[in-house]
Amino acid sequence: MIQDIEPKHLYNEWKKNAVPKKSSAVVQFRGQDLLCRIDDNGLKFPSRAQFTEPDEAFTYLFELDGREYYLLFDENERALDGYSYRNIGLFRTEKPKELAYAAVSAWHLCSWYRDARYCGRCGEKLVHDGNERMMRCPKCGNMIFPRINPSVIVAVTHGDYLLLTKYANRPGAQRTALVAGFTEFAESFEQTVHREVMEEVGLKVKDLRYYRCQPWGISGNIMMGYWCRLDGDDDTIHLDNFELADGAWVSREELRENYTGNGIALTSEMIAEFAAGRDPYSLEKNKRKRKSGCLCRDSRFFHMKPIDSRRMLSHCASSRNSPPSYSYSVHGSHQLTLSLTKAK
Repeated sequence: MIQDIEPKHLYNEWKKNAVPKKSSAVVQFRGQDLLCRIDDNGLKFPSRAQFTEPDEAFTYLFELDGREYYLLFDENERALDGYSYRNIGLFRTEKPKELAYAAVSAWHLCSWYRDARYCGRCGEKLVHDGNERMMRCPKCGNMIFPRINPSVIVAVTHGDYLLLTKYANRPGAQRTALVAGFTEFAESFEQTVHREVMEEVGLKVKDLRYYRCQPWGISGNIMMGYWCRLDGDDDTIHLDNFELADGAWVSREELRENYTGNGIALTSEMIAEFAAGRDPYSLEKNKRKRKSGCLCRDSRFFHMKPIDSRRMLSHCASSRNSPPSYSYSVHGSHQLTLSLTKAK
């Protein structure tokens, strides 16, 4: 996913009294467009040395790969040789990946700074706190931290089928999606899963399994991925046409043949995991088969009954003739032969 940039790391701790160096990266947005360069070597940010503004105009964001990033919170268009403005949505798949992650993370903070200018309690203009990343009201003491919206991504499974959707009336509506939604007040993530699935597709689910989470700076979200299974046999989809344009059960086989994910988003990774048989329910099923004596390779199963080792050893010890051989059918057309040899 986009945040998987190891061994590099984005250090998001606030640095008190940080001052940009000439080599520091500068992030400057005009609306939702980022000032940057994209060439054969990928994405590149301008440096502090290319700007004439005083140091006080730059706000520290984070550090990545030994380089500090600063926000120039000024939406006036800049003309830098070789640089242009690109929409933030393009950075989902831009290379190198760590710089794409830096771009969307910077947008997350820029959006917050843009919106957190005045106190929602008394209307006073906010100031940046000196000790942590927080906007503070000098009049009433109100504290405003970066906004992070908790949400869930839900992979609803029914045997070898996965429920896929497409959004209605929103950006990215053409992309394949999973059931998703924001966590409401007084609600756990697990309760959000049950509510969102019922609201969007009219289904009950069970056996929830947490997968992993993803920070999504483009919209300021933190997305929690969950697996779940259909509760019952009625798989009829009752679509919420306000939220979704389409919803359907898609087989694992069809996904293997036709689905191509970008590996950037949590949704894409979960669909790919299901297609490959790596969802938790498939993994548990295969584990049970291995314990019962099934040998597995890819999607083909070699069916073999559990071996009674005591009977075999007893037979071998008491027999004066050649040790016995045991044969087992594999897919009904081949045989797997197991022979025991007496120790000398």
